[in-house]
Amino acid sequence: MQWNQTEHKRHQSYQDFSNGELTMIPAVHDPLSAQTVEQKGFQMAVLPTEDVAKICGYATSYAVNATEMITAARAITQVTSLGLIVQLPMDVRSCQQIIRQVYELRQIGVQVIQFDDEKGFSAGELKQVITQLKHYFPDISIVMTIQADASITGIEEAIKKANESLRSGVDFIYFEGLTTEGEYLYVSQFTNGPLLADMNEKNKQWLSMNQLQEMGYHATIIHGGCIRLMKKMYEEAFEDS
Repeated sequence: MQWNQTEHKRHQSYQDFSNGELTMIPAVHDPLSAQTVEQKGFQMAVLPTEDVAKICGYATSYAVNATEMITAARAITQVTSLGLIVQLPMDVRSCQQIIRQVYELRQIGVQVIQFDDEKGFSAGELKQVITQLKHYFPDISIVMTIQADASITGIEEAIKKANESLRSGVDFIYFEGLTTEGEYLYVSQFTNGPLLADMNEKNKQWLSMNQLQEMGYHATIIHGGCIRLMKKMYEEAFEDS
């Protein structure tokens, strides 16, 4: 596939995602996993820091920096036409550095960036970052990851953060740490913007795509599948050696 055809296909995937036409988005971690996902008919994938950390041999996703995430994204965009949601560690506090990192991602065709709220930006700081990003890159969408614990107090605080982020210009909210169907429903009712759901090895036993669609989730991110199977394959390959 020629470069302009690849970019056209990637751009169309982002449009379909924005329009709510892509309801299931798997996680990838390298070019091979991305090619396999594309061959299965998916148009979009997410590149999480957690999976890239495992590929790099790190014990925690906190060890991954933005340069490593950009490098991983570049390798994937070179061999697929997938639209990527790239999780970008906010390991810097400078707005200009964040703009530079997003610029590098836009240069390789990435149009959806995922940030975490863990750095504790104030509402004013976050609004400044988002405003600058939207000024320089009007075609990007921003996903904000919000941590929610199992208590009602924690969920209420998470919803408050989510709505503050949406007022600052964030496009999508992605809650992590929800543990029951009721919590998924609760945040969907009180968050004033589109939500991405987290489906992983733990919650897929009691949570379905149909349930999430009925709750109004924009799309569901499927975590852990590729990287878990790859690890299992390595373990089995060296079992008898």
